[in-house]
Amino acid sequence: MIVFKNVSVVYPNGFKALSNINLTIEKGEFVSVIGPSGAGKSTLIRTINGFVKITNGDLVVNGKNLRNLSESELRLLRREIGMIFQSFNLVKRISVLRNVLVGRLGYTPTISSIFNLFSKKDIELAFENLRKVGIEDKAYVRADQLSGGQQQRVAIARALTQEPKIILADEPVASLDPPTAKVVMDYLKNFNKELGITTIINLHDVDLVREYGERVVGIRSGEVVYDGTVKGLTDKVLKEIYGKWEV
Repeated sequence: MIVFKNVSVVYPNGFKALSNINLTIEKGEFVSVIGPSGAGKSTLIRTINGFVKITNGDLVVNGKNLRNLSESELRLLRREIGMIFQSFNLVKRISVLRNVLVGRLGYTPTISSIFNLFSKKDIELAFENLRKVGIEDKAYVRADQLSGGQQQRVAIARALTQEPKIILADEPVASLDPPTAKVVMDYLKNFNKELGITTIINLHDVDLVREYGERVVGIRSGEVVYDGTVKGLTDKVLKEIYGKWEV
């Protein structure tokens, strides 16, 4: 469970990115976050893994209040939270397999991680997750030899290799063509259902939200202006979220 209690984020330059956010996300939910550029979507999900520090309020993730965690405790919590980025965030010069094994670094002794010494169990887990996203045959190919859709599937396999309880996806299909975007969304939705992984995903494409979404959180100017079902995304609601909406 993830609980935001009056959470605000103010950046060092004085910009208020989030204002008094109150949300409860239950274990296993699939939540789409929508809103205009600069609304605070990325800030919202990056507070969950501590990439962005909250300024006020309380944020409880899997029973732990992030305001009270030491850096070592935060690192342990991050093992439970996979992150998928718009730009894939792969190390392009190394193989797909080694990129996926990055998901085990939080479980690997420092000296072993420096020399890329992973256990047989870790390697088997990496291959298993590559199979789940349909690119086991690319294991020894350099990441920069893959298409954008394949690279995002590697990123998903990397996140799964963390054995996460939560996956955060920040505009994971924004740079992909529509057919490839649907492939990636299918994987994310299926893993949410099959593995029970709480999934929070920022999306800019409202049509994708309508197709894949369940619960939708709409953010505008750092505030939650909608929290409900996909069916509730009327033109009136979308206008409230985006400021304008053309049918």
